[in-house]
Amino acid sequence: MITFAALAALLSCVGCIVTSSTYGAKVREVEDLRDAYASSNRETSRLAAEVDALSKQVAAEKTAREALADRLREREESQKRTSGQLEALRKAYEGSRLTWEQFIDELLGKERATGKRLQELSSRADACAEELAKGKKDSADRDRELAELRKKAGAKEEPAARPPTE
Repeated sequence: MITFAALAALLSCVGCIVTSSTYGAKVREVEDLRDAYASSNRETSRLAAEVDALSKQVAAEKTAREALADRLREREESQKRTSGQLEALRKAYEGSRLTWEQFIDELLGKERATGKRLQELSSRADACAEELAKGKKDSADRDRELAELRKKAGAKEEPAARPPTE
C-alpha cells in the first residue's frame, strides 16, 4: 500500500506539474484573450464614435442636400416666372413694334401727302403771284393809257368850254 500511496503521490505530483503548465498556458491564453477583448472594445468604441460622427455628417449632408434642392426649386420657379415675363415682353414688344411700324408708315404716308399738297399750293401761289404781277402790270398799263387818254381828252376840251361837273 505504501507503494500504491507513493505511486499515487507521484502521479498526483506529475498531474500537478502537467496541470500547472496547462494552467499557466491557459492563464496566458486568458490574458491574451482579455487583452484582445479590451483592444476589441477600444476599437468598437472608436468605430462607434466614428459611426456617430459619420451619421451626423450624413444627416448634415442630407439637410444641405434638401436646402440645395429647395434653392434649386426656387430658382427653377423664378426662372419659369422670368421666362414667362420675358415671353410676355417679347410679345408686347413685337405687337408694339408692328404698331409702331404701322404708325411710322402712316405718318410717312401723311408726310408725303402733305408734301405733295404743299407743292401744289406753292405752285398755285406762284401762279397767283405771277397773275397778280401780270394784273398789276396790266393795271399800270391801263392806268397809263387812261392817263394819256385823259390828257388827250383834256387838251381837246380846253378850247371848248367845259361843262360843269356834277
